[in-house]
Amino acid sequence: MKNSSIFLQIIVVILIAEESSSLLAPSIKPCPINSPNLADCVIKAIEKLKPEIGTGIYGPNLRTDVNLTNFNLGDISVDRSFKLKMTDMHGYGFNNFKIEKLRINPENFKIDAIMFFPHADVYSKYFLAWNLGIFTLQGGGDMSVSIDKSRILLKFVGSTYFKNGVEHIKIDTIQMTIKSAEMRVYFDNLFNGQKALEQAANEVINQNIDIIKGDVVPLIEQRISSVVLKIANQIFASGTHKDFFPVN
Repeated sequence: MKNSSIFLQIIVVILIAEESSSLLAPSIKPCPINSPNLADCVIKAIEKLKPEIGTGIYGPNLRTDVNLTNFNLGDISVDRSFKLKMTDMHGYGFNNFKIEKLRINPENFKIDAIMFFPHADVYSKYFLAWNLGIFTLQGGGDMSVSIDKSRILLKFVGSTYFKNGVEHIKIDTIQMTIKSAEMRVYFDNLFNGQKALEQAANEVINQNIDIIKGDVVPLIEQRISSVVLKIANQIFASGTHKDFFPVN
């Protein structure tokens, strides 16, 4: 019994040692948690990861289920001053960003970041019904949303947990707010595909783009936040707290 007990203790120690010595993907740069320039290190580490964030491939042992080059945003519906249903939404080009500011509190793992996105697109199927006074718009088909010069505020709130006695990081919530952006939309197949009327109607819609932004953008923010949350947690699951934030 005594030898059996010792054997079990040895097995537990080996498992903990293996867990705590896990190696990060080569593309992931650790940041010393006690560094006076921790925020700068995190910015550089994320900027370095942009190609991998675009592909979802970080190394031979780490691939995320989604990436920010082309990802599914699902469906959304708006029924206010207009009715709009967007289905099979896909986001493109959100891996092209620059971090302008970042603050991190390593003790409770809160991160606030302001990011600049020069251009991104959302494509979907749509159904639209909108009374603009002069005429009523109604149609269905393909829809595109171009988002230019957007500044996005991201708030990460995380926590730690223990697995086999070793501390790990997880992100609990991500809040995304598009602070400013130039947006244009285009609805194909308005007026049964009569191109002259379709183009004129789209011009009128874009002259009233703030109405669409007010109702649609918050829903898109929620969907993108869910995608970023999934990517972040799959990356953090690949190593321990000390792997990502060692002590110098």
